[in-house]
Amino acid sequence: MALKLRRGVNADRTGITPAQGEPIYTTDTKKLYIGDGTTAGGVEIGGGGTLTVNTQDFTASGTWTKPANALWVEVTMCGAGQGGQAGGTGYSGGGGSAGRAAQKTFLAADLAATVSVTCGTSQAWGTGSDSAQSSFGTLLYASGPGRGPNDEGGGSSIEAMENSSAYDCMYGTGSGDDLARTAGSHGSSFQGGGGGRGGDNAGLGQAAGFAGGKAASNRTASGSAVATGDGGAGGASGTTGVAGTAGGYDTVTGFGNGGGGGGEGTAGAGGAGGAAVRGGGGGGGGKGTTTGGAGGAGGAGFVRVRTLCFG
Repeated sequence: MALKLRRGVNADRTGITPAQGEPIYTTDTKKLYIGDGTTAGGVEIGGGGTLTVNTQDFTASGTWTKPANALWVEVTMCGAGQGGQAGGTGYSGGGGSAGRAAQKTFLAADLAATVSVTCGTSQAWGTGSDSAQSSFGTLLYASGPGRGPNDEGGGSSIEAMENSSAYDCMYGTGSGDDLARTAGSHGSSFQGGGGGRGGDNAGLGQAAGFAGGKAASNRTASGSAVATGDGGAGGASGTTGVAGTAGGYDTVTGFGNGGGGGGEGTAGAGGAGGAAVRGGGGGGGGKGTTTGGAGGAGGAGFVRVRTLCFG
C-alpha cells in the first residue's frame, strides 16, 4: 500500500501551521513541505532549508538542550560497566561485563526544551546497584550488567526487550559470554565490550592477559559469539606482569571497548587489568607469585542524543 502524505492545493497549505516533522504535498505546484511547528504552511524541501544532525554525547550526567528546528530525536545509551576481578597467587581475574543498552526515537515536539541526562556509575566486580543505571529523563533507561560475570570472562548485551512493565524503554539483556572463555566478548549492535581475563599460564594455557571485547560488533542470529578480543590489548607476562591496555571506545557508536587483562607475574606481582570507559567492562588482573594484579575499572554509563533538524 502506497504511503500517503497530507496533501492539497497550495492555497490551502498556507492557511495551516503543520506540526514539527509533519510533511505536506501540494497537488497543484508539486512541491513538498515539512512542518517546524511555527511556520505557516511549513518549510519547503529544497527551498533553502537544509537537514542537519546535531549530536550531543554525555560521558557524565548533565542536561540535554533541544536544538532549534528539531524534528526527530534518537537516544542511544548504556548503563555503567563492571570492573574486572583482581587476580591472586593461584588464579587470574575475570573480565567485567559491559552495561546494558537501550535505544529509542522521539518526535522532537513531544520533548521538553531540556531533559536531564544521567550517566550510570561504574560498578566493582561482583557488585551491582541502581547507581549503574543511565537515563534520559523518565523516557528511557539502561541499567548495568544483567548477570554477574563468571570465569568465562566478561559479557555484553545481546538482545533488546521493548516496553518494560516498569518503564517505557528498551533493556538490553546482560550476559556472561559462555563461548568466549578467556577473551572479552564483543558487544552486540551498539553495546559496549566485555573485559578480557588476566593471564594464568597454568590454568589457562596463556601467561599474557587476554584482549578485551570490542564494542558494537554484531553477533550471529543465534546470539553466539563470532569473534572475541579487538578491545584493549592484554598485558605481557614477565617477572612482574604487564598491565592490560585501556579499552578506549568505538569512534562510530561511541560505546566503550573492554579493557585488556593483565599479564601473569612469573616471579612477582600480576599485571593490572586495563580500564574501560563508556559502559565497557574492565580487564581482569593477572595471576602473580607474590600478589595478583588489580582488576581494571568498568566504564561509567554513556548517553548519545542525535537530533535531526531542518531549517
